[in-house]
Amino acid sequence: YDPTIADSIENYSRLYVNPQNAAYLSINDHSRATIRESLINAAEGRNVKLLVVTDGEGILGIGDWGTQGIDIPVGKLMVYTAAAGIDPSEILPVVLDAGTTRASLKDDPLYVGLDQDRDYSDNYYEFVDNFVQEAESLFPNLYLHFEDFGRANAAKILEKYQDQFLVFNDDIQGTGIIVLAGVLGALNISGESMTDQKYLCFGAGTAGVGIAQRVAEEMVQAGLSEAEAKKHFYMVDKQGLLFDDMPDLTPGQQEFARSRSEFDNADELTDLLSVVQAVHPTIMVGTSTVHGAFTQEVVTEMAAHTNRPIILPISNPT
Repeated sequence: YDPTIADSIENYSRLYVNPQNAAYLSINDHSRATIRESLINAAEGRNVKLLVVTDGEGILGIGDWGTQGIDIPVGKLMVYTAAAGIDPSEILPVVLDAGTTRASLKDDPLYVGLDQDRDYSDNYYEFVDNFVQEAESLFPNLYLHFEDFGRANAAKILEKYQDQFLVFNDDIQGTGIIVLAGVLGALNISGESMTDQKYLCFGAGTAGVGIAQRVAEEMVQAGLSEAEAKKHFYMVDKQGLLFDDMPDLTPGQQEFARSRSEFDNADELTDLLSVVQAVHPTIMVGTSTVHGAFTQEVVTEMAAHTNRPIILPISNPT
């Protein structure tokens, strides 16, 4: 799925043949009336119960691909049909075009989306809200699936609507539940307790944080307090181990950021190997865009301090 869909997205405008029965919504005309009309037209002849929507900012491990990200909802809905037997007449893919940060798209005369900078203003949130309200109004009992929103917006949007509607963010929740299943399976083999684990996340974006939150919830269910559970987690991103005094941490990263006072060499913990040497993790999950980060040296160092290391490199293969 991943390598194929990534190639398709990167070349979407050049390969464009038909709109794939999807709804393409523009931030430049995002009145509720216009959104409603677009959804009605796209859903003609279908009894929509499941809708997958993206704004194309956080595609897989390949970043912002704007409107070309529509292939993600299309591909995910194919998986829903192939793997879960969902009737194709009950599904609708949607893209919210809020511009793009990718200069090559804005300069490409074939690009099917808006050739303008991505909008990060309140206008964007009004756009998203108008879409959500109209979709929920049009399609009763809708299951609304958010996919590949950027790290600045994904959790914020999920939290805004999760107590109002039946919504799901695959990058935060879906990936989290699958990795938790892998961890539980591994603990069945090692015979160890969940609450004894030290968890290192390499790549603290939407997926990395979402997975950590789900595993932390499992530790709470196993008897730890939320504060105690968070002490078992170490988040590593581009700047190294995340500390609570770093500027520009996302709310999710702040949940797991550590104090520099915990380490004598805090200023040296700027790469994965140094963090593994300092922390001695028992679980290591990779959700970064860095290729080949789990080197033999890193794995050997991890294995020197735990009998059965649990290593899940799930970064996008591209």
